[in-house]
Formats: sequence, structure tokens, C-alpha cells
Amino acid sequence: MAGQLLDGNGGATTDVAVRIEGERITAIGARGDDALTADATVIDLGGSTLMPGMIDAHMHFFGVPSDASNTMRFETLPYRAFRAAGEAKRMLDAGITSARCLGSAVGPDMRRVMREGLIPGPRLEVSGDFICSTAGTWDHFNVPMEWVAKQGIIADGPDECRKMVRTRIRQGATVIKIGVSKGALGHRFRPWGEDPYNEAPGFSLAEIRAVTDEAHLNGLEVSAHCIGEPQVQLALDGGVDIIEHGFGITDATRDRLAAEGKWVVTTLSHPYLHHAAADEFGYPAWKKEAFAKHVDAISSDFAKGLEAGVRYALGSDNIGWPTHPQGAMALEFELAERWGMSAGDAVVAGTRSGAQVMRTDHLVGTVEVGKLADIIALDGDLLRDITLLRTPQMVMQGGEVVVAPTESASLR
Repeated sequence: MAGQLLDGNGGATTDVAVRIEGERITAIGARGDDALTADATVIDLGGSTLMPGMIDAHMHFFGVPSDASNTMRFETLPYRAFRAAGEAKRMLDAGITSARCLGSAVGPDMRRVMREGLIPGPRLEVSGDFICSTAGTWDHFNVPMEWVAKQGIIADGPDECRKMVRTRIRQGATVIKIGVSKGALGHRFRPWGEDPYNEAPGFSLAEIRAVTDEAHLNGLEVSAHCIGEPQVQLALDGGVDIIEHGFGITDATRDRLAAEGKWVVTTLSHPYLHHAAADEFGYPAWKKEAFAKHVDAISSDFAKGLEAGVRYALGSDNIGWPTHPQGAMALEFELAERWGMSAGDAVVAGTRSGAQVMRTDHLVGTVEVGKLADIIALDGDLLRDITLLRTPQMVMQGGEVVVAPTESASLR
């Protein structure tokens, strides 16, 4: 029982009771309805807010320190997996009950182990490792080409792109992730570039179509790392299903995204946290300036996208401790509100919309009868103070209490 329920569909109900049997929600009604509490253990959360568990629609289990992310290509996969398992537990404790890992070699096995119930963490959908072209989004210019080739992330030409999709499916991917944009020639930070309005394409249209055709043939959707006007248009022309980042664009492209009903995953936190960490972690001046440009562009384009009717799902693009802690998705909600989205709409974008992007909305993303009981409680009114998401009072996943209610709650 709680003072308020935000159901994930945009609805807000006061003085509510939610009945859970096993892993599913079986009834929702008024707080004083004795039929809902009959023969049940009752958790009375007072004036707290109940809502669906947060869904991070874009994150990464790199399994290495975020301030040394380049080391993931040198570390052993077991080390990365063990480290990522600890990050997964912290995510769940923070109220993130589902997540989409969009680029990690350990992601598919993380998902497998979690589905077997062997380690705690969010419900996962995974892409496996990145897919990019030679000199593309995640290629590394400072190492020999032979070494990069051994990483299994490079695909050139339609045939190689098609084969790479099949390889990812064999490895356990449930979504395909490709790099459609990259830093322009001469940029020192290839994945994001130094100027969101001056990016280069990572693949040709024919290559993108080979990826989307093969993925769709196998029932998978394709997400594209995509920054900059020509690159977002290229992704749309190639049949990409979900645009990741999606800023540095014009009003015409925003209108096209809205008209086609494409999902854009926000990733507001990623450049914001990089810029915030620049001084403490000794970023070079050019890199700090580059992320300042990205923050300006992503915040401005997000506000314009809301006005244009673009469909957003919240995703943090967090890559791990210490600069981008996996459990810090609450910041994505805060930035979304700061840059133009209402708190109520942010709740929908960070729950139901994420489930729709993950294609798990028949199971999670809303508090409704028949859905899995992935629910968090917040000590106060979230619509008045969105920062309450930083410290959930209670976390439940599939009807199991993961983080027990605080002392302010009563149990009977």
C-alpha cells in the first residue's frame, strides 16, 4: 500500500493497494479494500510513491573502469564478466529492473546467467559486441590493424555485414547494434567525435541495409549509434529501427523521426557526466571542450525533439564506475526534466517506453494486472521531486523484494 501509484502509462492514483501473487500483479485497488489484503503479508509504505522499476534502454557492461575503457580490449573476458556482475547488482539495488546492453562482449553470457537465476541484476536485452567498419566508430587507430581484426567487431561490405549479424545471433544477441556515425577525419575521439555537427558516416547505405535485412529476417531489431544530420538520415534510409543519441540534426529530420514513429534513446547522461568528470580525471582540454559541445547540442535537440513529437525512451549510456556508475540512471530522469520533459512524462519514458524499445512491454514497464511485479517505492512525491529516484525506498523484481522497505514502512 502507498500514497500514490504512477503506473507507467501516465496515470497517477492516490491511496492505492497492489496485490502480488508469485511474480505477477493480480489486483490493483483502493488502499482500504480489505479484499486486496486478505490472507496477505501487507507492506504499508505510508505516503510513498510506487512506480514501475526503471528501465535503462541504453547502457554497457564494459567490465573495466570507465576512465580506462580502452583497456577492455586487453582484459580477459572472465575478469570483465565478474566485474560486470557486481555492476549489475548495483543497478538492481538502485531500482533499475530492466536494461539494454548495447555493446559488450560479455553481455550475452551475462543475460544467460541472469535468466538462469544465478546472479542478480536487471532483466537484460543484449547486442553482444559492437559492429563497425574499418576506420569506423569503435576502430582503434593507435594499434595495428591485425590486432583490431582479432576483436571481431569489424565488418566491411554488405556480405561481411550480413555475416556479422549472423555471428552476433549465434553469440546470443537479442538486438543488433551498429555504428552509423563516427568522428570526422582528424577527430581525436572517434566514437562521439569532437563536433556533433561535423560527423562522418560509419557505413554505406548498402551495408546498413544488409544489416537491417538480415536482422529483420531473424526477428531482431537494429539500433544505430547515430549523431549528426546526414548520419541519422542514412540510418533511417537504411531501415534502422531505433536511433541511439540522435542529435546534431535539423528540424526536417526531427519531423521525419516523429512522422515515422521512430524511437530515439536519449543518452543525456553520457556527455554530461564526461564533461563533469573532465577536471577530476585529467581529460585533455580538447576532450572537455568536445563534450561541452555535445552537452549543448543534445540538450537543445532534446527540447526541440519534444516539441516536434519525437518518441523518446530514457537510456543513460552509462559505462561503469567511476565516471559513469551503472546505478546512476536517476540522473537521466533529472536531465530529461531539466531540459523540457515533465516529471510524469519522464516516468513513462523511463519505464513503459523502455519496455517498448526492448519489446518486453507485454511483461514489464507498467504496473498493471497480469504484468510482472517489477516495482520500486520512493519516499515522497516523485512528481514534485524527481531526485527521489536516487534512493529508492524499496525495490521489487518479479515479486521478490530486492531492497527491503526502510524503517518508515510497516509490515503486517
